[in-house]
Amino acid sequence: MAFVGATGDIHSPKHFQLFKEALEKTEIDKLDILIFAGDLIYKGKIEEFKNILKALDDFGVKCPIVSIFGNEEYEHLHNKIREITSGKITFLEDELLEIKTNGKTLGIVGSKGSLDKPTTWQARNIPNIREIYSERVNKVDELLGKLNTDFKILVLHYAPTYKTLEGEKPSIYPYLGCKKYEKIIAKRRPDLVIHGHAHNGKPKDYVENIPIYNVSLPLVKKIITIKLPIKTSLEYFFAKRER
Repeated sequence: MAFVGATGDIHSPKHFQLFKEALEKTEIDKLDILIFAGDLIYKGKIEEFKNILKALDDFGVKCPIVSIFGNEEYEHLHNKIREITSGKITFLEDELLEIKTNGKTLGIVGSKGSLDKPTTWQARNIPNIREIYSERVNKVDELLGKLNTDFKILVLHYAPTYKTLEGEKPSIYPYLGCKKYEKIIAKRRPDLVIHGHAHNGKPKDYVENIPIYNVSLPLVKKIITIKLPIKTSLEYFFAKRER
């Protein structure tokens, strides 16, 4: 068994106080891993990492911490962010990581993810952004295929399905996520998928009975905690009926 904590979209300093309140309400000592789904800081304010790291220390977070980059951890700052958080937070950028916990192996694939439609700013300022997003889908598929661990987790910033975008305006779904990942999830069958970015979306749904968690802090107001292995949607349905 593995006990996973997950959150995202702290946008420090914007939701930093909410983050501290969420840490205070979490059974930190039970966590085997803490996962951030990107946008820890607000619009490139890398000095805010000192506050995030201090909060993690103050609340006694000693488990491995893994994060991906969100759209507000600007790409030209990635190396600097890795330097600032070295030894405390491991950032994955279209990469995989395997760790051992409680005698089990946990495999994590981390990526910013993709959008079905680039934002206006992205289309104007990032050459070949559509090709980048398409290649990223293929890369995530490849990385998930390499995992041979007891538990497998996919972590993205952008939503990998429109199902967890319910609550946002349907017209902007393509600018918040990418449905192409649904086929990858169905094919590779990770135990768990985590994403953020959709502050007004839906906290949880399923793709082919695989749980998809939107852990955006402004949405759920807490650190989501998940025990692996977890029941599929059908197993949960029948267990609920039996009660």
